[in-house]
Parts: sequence; C-alpha cells; structure tokens
Amino acid sequence: MTSPEALAVEKFLHRFSRRSLDPIPSDGLLAARQRIDGVLDERARQFSLFDGSPELELIPAPIPAPREAPVSQIADVLSPSQVRTFMDCSARWWYKYGLGLPDPKGSSLVRGIVVHRMAEIYLRTKFAGAALEVDELAEIFDDVWQETAAESSFQPDEDLDKLKAQTAALARMYLDDVAPEIQPAVIAGQPAIEMRVAGEIAGVNVRGIVDLLDATGRICDLKTAARKPSCVAPDYALQIATYAEIAPRVTGEAQLVTLVATKTPQLVTMTYRVSDADRSYARAIYPRVQDAMRAGVVTPNRGSNLCSRKHCNFWEACEAEYGGRVKGACEAE
Repeated sequence: MTSPEALAVEKFLHRFSRRSLDPIPSDGLLAARQRIDGVLDERARQFSLFDGSPELELIPAPIPAPREAPVSQIADVLSPSQVRTFMDCSARWWYKYGLGLPDPKGSSLVRGIVVHRMAEIYLRTKFAGAALEVDELAEIFDDVWQETAAESSFQPDEDLDKLKAQTAALARMYLDDVAPEIQPAVIAGQPAIEMRVAGEIAGVNVRGIVDLLDATGRICDLKTAARKPSCVAPDYALQIATYAEIAPRVTGEAQLVTLVATKTPQLVTMTYRVSDADRSYARAIYPRVQDAMRAGVVTPNRGSNLCSRKHCNFWEACEAEYGGRVKGACEAE
C-alpha cells in the first residue's frame, strides 16, 4: 500500500502544479538579481571612500521567457459519480480519482453489479431474439457472481453465502417483474443498454453510463439498496439531468427501480421528470465542482454516512494524512 509519506509527496506535487500559474521568479532571474545586488553592495563600499559618487548605469540581465505552466489532467472529464463523491467527501475523491489508490468493491457494490449484469444479459439476449427463461440463467448467475466476487473485498464477518442468495433473489425479482415489459431503444443498430454517453455541460466535458433507454426515450434506472427509498435523492436527480443534457433521444422522463435487500426483498418503482430547475442545477454545479477540484484543496468529511472503515477503502490513508479516527465497522451500522 502507498505509504503516507508517498501520498503526501504526490499530493504536494499535484497542488504545486496547480499553483505554478502564479508568477514565480525563475532560477535565471534569481541569479541575475543576486549578481546585481552584489555589484551594488561592492560599488556602495567603494564610493564611500570618495567625496563624490560617479554615475552608475546597470544593464539588467535578460529575463528568460516564462515557461508554459504544466496542464493537469485531473477533472478534465467529469461524471455524476465523480461529482457525488467529491461533494460527499473531497478527500475520498482525491484518493480515488487523483491518486488512483486501489478501491476494491465491497458487498453492496458487488450486489449491485451482479444484478445489473444479469439484467443486461437478459435484455441483450431478448433483443437478439433468443430470450432465455429466467430459470435458465442460474448457471450464468454463478459465473457472474464468481467473477465479480473475485475482484472484491469483503469484511471478515460477512456471510458470503447469505449475500449471494440475497443477490440472486433481487435479480430474480427484477427479471420476473420488470425486465419482460422493457423494450429498449435501438440506436445505431444496437440496443440502448448500459449505453455510454458523453457531451458538454456549461463548458465541462461530462460522461456517464445510462442503464437503459427504452423505446419511448425514457431512462430506466436500476439500483439496489439496503433500505427502502422514500423519494428521489438529489444526487440521482443530478444524474438524470446530466443524461438529459448529453444523451441522445432522452425525453427527460425517468423510471427508477430500486431492489431493496431487506429480509423479504422489495421492489420500489418511482417515476421522475427532469425539470428546468434540474437542468439549471447541472449547468451550475459542474463548472463549480471542476474549479474546486482543480484548486487542490481537499478535506475529509468525517460526518459522511460513507465515512467508515467498512464503506471507505481509503480510511488508512485518511487517518495517516489528517489524523483523527475513522469510524469502525460496528459504529457505521
């Protein structure tokens, strides 16, 4: 793992490159000033030996042309997830996107990825005219689970068999109750499933991935959660507004399906329509967040719901750099 000292050096170098736009004397200019000061001191000493001081004409050393300031790639292209991470905890954003520290998937993310992957497989085979029965996807589910879990990091006390069974139940619920009714849009001959989109919002390059765009131009989003949602969260509203700004054929209508991992799995469906206020917020927030990212001033948000040793892979680096204590797994529940 990267040591705290190495993190501090990398962070300093990044911030230094940001501030290099300020006028800083070059080595040549400093040397020239030292030579001029030396000559002045020597002449002043010599002139004190005489009644009069001859005129002194100094020809300054040529000032070298300023070098072009380095341009960093940090925050050149943003996404809704980057903005959400930065606004929740800028230190976490820095460790993930600035320093690129390892960020293995935890149990919640594994559950969400596997469910998304199963939905994608079902919908793509359906589009190809070879739709499988849900019962026929059991073996595929095992393969997807193993592949995703192998690249993940779980807590020592987590019951992986229980997590796998819970994930399978959520995937089955979506495939039984939602997926059969979905008709994906077709763009350039391909179904608009897990569709990568990119564009510009208020001068900022933005990209993202739309879960699914249906034939009516409605965004169909799928999420998994530990608790039943009561409303559309502000970060999701920003995400949908982002897609409405940059994605093709998007009407601004959205359907959010949340699979809730309670003892008895639940399916919650909410509809949403992007408003003018949502679009204005997206156009205001992207350039401001980009400016804040590029300023290089980041701090941990120890009050965040995600600030814990269970939910953040960067807690050791955070404690080493900032001190204090990140909540333990039991305190985060």
